[in-house]
Amino acid sequence: MENKCDNLSFYIIDELSEHEKHQFERHLKTCLHCQNEVDSLQNTWQMLSYDFEEVDVPKSLKSEVVDFIFQENEPQSQDHKDKKQPFLNLLAKQFSPLSFGITAILVMGLIGVLWSNFHLRNTVTALENEAISPSQIVRTYHLKGQDLASSANGTAYLLQEGRDTSIIIEFSNMPMAKNEEVYQVWLLKNGTRQNAGTLKPDQNGNGLISYRLPKNYLFDDIGITLEPNPHNTQPKGQKVMGTS
Repeated sequence: MENKCDNLSFYIIDELSEHEKHQFERHLKTCLHCQNEVDSLQNTWQMLSYDFEEVDVPKSLKSEVVDFIFQENEPQSQDHKDKKQPFLNLLAKQFSPLSFGITAILVMGLIGVLWSNFHLRNTVTALENEAISPSQIVRTYHLKGQDLASSANGTAYLLQEGRDTSIIIEFSNMPMAKNEEVYQVWLLKNGTRQNAGTLKPDQNGNGLISYRLPKNYLFDDIGITLEPNPHNTQPKGQKVMGTS
C-alpha cells in the first residue's frame, strides 16, 4: 500500500502532478505529521524569501555552505565537533531529518539565485559602462573630387563607438545623379574592394553616408564611383572622388 507521507518532499518543491497533488492534499487534512512538516518548511521558506537584503555575495560562500552540509562525512577533530555541536543541536530541535534536508536544498537554491543576480548585476554594469562610453574619431580622411566632380570635396571620419567601428562620409558640390544613377562608396585593401553603401546628393550637391565596418576590418583607401544603378557588387562606373 502506498505511503502518502512519502510524497511530502515532492509536494513542498512542487514536483507532483495535479492528480498526485490533489491526492496528497486530501491526505494532508488527516495526517498530523505531514501538517507539522509542511508548516515548518513553509515558514522557513517565507523567512528565507523575504527576510534578507541583497548584498554582494563573497566568492567563498557557496563552498562554505557545501562544506557545512557534507562535512559529516569527513573526519574532524574533537575540538571542531564541540564548537559546532550547539548549532547542530539547535537545528535538530527545530527540524526533523526530512525537514532539514529539504531546507538545505532551499537554502542552496536561494544562494544560487543570489549568486546569479550578483554576476548578472556585474554583467549589466559592464554593458552600461560600454554603452555610455563616448564616441571617438580615431582617423580623418580627406577626399578629393576628380573628372566630372573636380569641384567636389569630402571628408571621411573613422568613428569608434565602444567595440563598434563606423565610417561617416560627407561631401559637397557633387554633380546631381540622373535617373537610377547613384554614388557608391568603396573601401580598398590590397586591391580588394568592400561596398560601403550608396547615396544620392541633394539639390545642392551635398551628401552624407555612414557604414558600420565588419569586426576587425581594415582598409587603406576610399573611393567613390558614379554607378548606373545601385546593385553592383564591384565598381563599373567612373571614379569621381577618393583619397588618392
